[in-house]
Amino acid sequence: MVEWIGRKKLRWLMHLVFWLAVMIFYTVFFGYQNVNYNITFSFVIVLLPVTILTTYFLNYELIPNFLFKKRYLKFFLYFIYTLIISFYIEMVTVIAIFVLVAELHMDELQPSATNAVFLIAGMYVVVFLGVALKLVNQYNKNQTEIQRLSREKIEAELKFLKTQLHPHFLFNTLNNLYALTLEKSDMAADVVLKLSELLDYVLYKCSGEFVPIESEADQIANYIELEKLRYGERLKLDFNRQTLQPRTMIPPMLLLTLVENSFKHGAAKTNENSWIKIELESDNEWVRFDISNSKANARSARQESSGGIGLKNVLNRLELIYKNDFDIDITDSETSFGISLKFKAFLAS
Repeated sequence: MVEWIGRKKLRWLMHLVFWLAVMIFYTVFFGYQNVNYNITFSFVIVLLPVTILTTYFLNYELIPNFLFKKRYLKFFLYFIYTLIISFYIEMVTVIAIFVLVAELHMDELQPSATNAVFLIAGMYVVVFLGVALKLVNQYNKNQTEIQRLSREKIEAELKFLKTQLHPHFLFNTLNNLYALTLEKSDMAADVVLKLSELLDYVLYKCSGEFVPIESEADQIANYIELEKLRYGERLKLDFNRQTLQPRTMIPPMLLLTLVENSFKHGAAKTNENSWIKIELESDNEWVRFDISNSKANARSARQESSGGIGLKNVLNRLELIYKNDFDIDITDSETSFGISLKFKAFLAS
């Protein structure tokens, strides 16, 4: 409330300053060759209300109710009527001054003060300036509102994508744990520890828009270890974690989703000679992530790329966050499926 009152007072002050500047402009414009500026100033004081009323009528009545509502024909007609009426009132005022206020010594005024052309120019220059300021201000407000709505839309879409991703990821991870418990593996404690770290990451540390790249890499390593216990010797896995810029921030679970996608549509679909290769690196400019996997047939990976949650989710998030600052190359052959991803590195301050 206090802030609103402060903005209102500032707006009134700006209006006051504007009209004081107009008054000075009129005095100079109508009396630049006149010796007696006091007479010119008195003349301006009488005519200025017509300009003020015309400007505010256009800005607060015609423009909001007709122009902004796209009622262009009515706006144009009323606009012309307003200009004609305002000019008529101004001319009547000038005549009234001549007839009723002879003591003002009108002969001391510059002729431009009683010339119709100069009167029109003087009044409508200010009127059009006021209208232009109104339109520019409204345009800036519209742009600010568009940007705000755009940010809210992006945030809402990202949250929606995350709500899709988390249950999907957790479901697959719990299935892996279930398979290991059926085998009564001696490594159950280690599995539970890694799974708890994954759950902590997914449920709590992924709440923000970005996470450190090393945190994502750690959870990729945890996920891989869990999957290796499940697949055993029938899966050959190579995770090459190269030098990472520690200040690099990336969207949470962006890369982890691609890793999960490779297991789901690669190792899970092939019975033998399965392999997955992963490379991750980052510097001050870019993050590079390459992942490829074997597959049993061409259809297995294409199902995911055409409409599954994993890869489609990643593409949507990349487009929302990075716009044009990313590049992704998908290679789909009869025996393998690969993704090469490069996107702009955001560095934490």
